[in-house]
Amino acid sequence: MAQKAIFRLIVGSALALPIALGAEESFFKDRLPSIIKNIGNGFENSEGKEAIEAEAQNYSLKVANDVIDTAEENILNNTNFTYLDFTLGTDVFGISGSESQNKMEAMSVYRLYENENIFLFNQTSAVNFDSRTTLNVGLGVRHINDAETLIVGGNSFYDYELDSEHKRLGFGIEFITSIVELRANRYKAQTGTINHDGIDETTLDGNDLKLVANMPYFYSSNLFFKHSEFKDGVGYSTKADEWGIKAEVVPNLVLGVAQQKKSGRSAEIIASLNYSIPLGRRSKSEKQKQDGVWTTKLKPIRESLYKPVQRENRIIKKAIKLGVTVSGY
Repeated sequence: MAQKAIFRLIVGSALALPIALGAEESFFKDRLPSIIKNIGNGFENSEGKEAIEAEAQNYSLKVANDVIDTAEENILNNTNFTYLDFTLGTDVFGISGSESQNKMEAMSVYRLYENENIFLFNQTSAVNFDSRTTLNVGLGVRHINDAETLIVGGNSFYDYELDSEHKRLGFGIEFITSIVELRANRYKAQTGTINHDGIDETTLDGNDLKLVANMPYFYSSNLFFKHSEFKDGVGYSTKADEWGIKAEVVPNLVLGVAQQKKSGRSAEIIASLNYSIPLGRRSKSEKQKQDGVWTTKLKPIRESLYKPVQRENRIIKKAIKLGVTVSGY
């Protein structure tokens, strides 16, 4: 009797949910027969209670996911958000001895103004790396030509590390086509030396330059070169050159392999792995593999207007540990 009561409660709740939530699929035609069949099979195998619990859990998860998807869809459809994304990954993992560091980042782009040629936007992000969380708030403007094959942009950012209270300003420019992309960023420290957890840390000024050559393979892929330099203004500096390849081998999973040369160190091979969780409309879009055909003809790139600015969102610092000066995030 207890199992039948549970069954009536679950089925009764399940019948009400799709009506209240306005589910797109036909619950009575598609979902309910499957639920009844699976529970019936469970009773035949003397596992009725387990089958009921499994079906209830699966359906509850589906309803919850539908609600979340609908909310995200409404945010993008009924507001000016053009990009919502959550990324999980590793910064580097040991091909040649480097230690792996986990990285999490949430990112949004919000449209402030748009016409046929101008896109004015706010970009906000939060990144957690090496037990540090940094908030980034920026304002950017991009211009796209009438043929929609060239984007030129500029941006400014304010960066704030929560625990240590390090602060920094950033400025950047962008030059984007379907074949080549060029980005340059400048970072200006707004705080001096801060003692955090017994370690003296100094926010560094810096700049970076990144050149990307897009390739027609996988879902997206490119060859890149990046140069970065950070210094404290009183003699300390650190530089890095990095060149390699990145490829979206399956939708939303990006693998990068590169050779990196830092100041005072031998060149080493590093790798990155990032899985992006697109939200709202981006989660519904179906990505297509590229055709592998090289061309020098520029393609329309209006969708790039709505993507985030690429920059170093973590604050680079000089830290003195046990009398030794190092740089870090």
